Amino acid sequence: MSHYRPRARRIITRVQAAAVLAGLAALTILALAASVGAVRSAPAPQRPATVTAVDDDAIATAYNDGWTEGQDDLMATDCTEPIPTAPESDDPLVVAYNDGWIDGQHDLADSGACEPENLHAGAVAAPLECEHNDAPNDVFRLCLDIAARPGGADAIAALPQEPGIPQWTNALRALDNRLRNAA
Repeated sequence: MSHYRPRARRIITRVQAAAVLAGLAALTILALAASVGAVRSAPAPQRPATVTAVDDDAIATAYNDGWTEGQDDLMATDCTEPIPTAPESDDPLVVAYNDGWIDGQHDLADSGACEPENLHAGAVAAPLECEHNDAPNDVFRLCLDIAARPGGADAIAALPQEPGIPQWTNALRALDNRLRNAA
């Protein structure tokens, strides 16, 4: 009978190892399910996350995202809601997003989009050329103003200069002057 004991120990050891592996697998599956459930139940973020060191590209991107979202939000209300003020924040990305959100709404309202005949025209989509992250805010606004005019977006896309360089900014200003004089 003594030759059965080592065999029994091996069987018990294997069963114990299998039980431990099954327990670890069950624990892993539960942890994964809990994390997926937490992700699904978490609300969608409304603003960029807090970042300690922020570069100019991230700030420009947050501002541009806020601008577009602000215009979409204003048009979704058919301009019936007043333009709110944004809450204070210490996060530069949140501040840039909020500034863009407010500026986008003001620009859209100032452009006449809230006039009764324009209410269902929708917000002007910024041409890809306008969204160059190195462009200062005044150049971005100028680009959006031009894009809002009839044929403006096509004229911006037809500029031979590459967006983001000083020659493109100069060509954009010349296009603005040309379109203003044509009107």
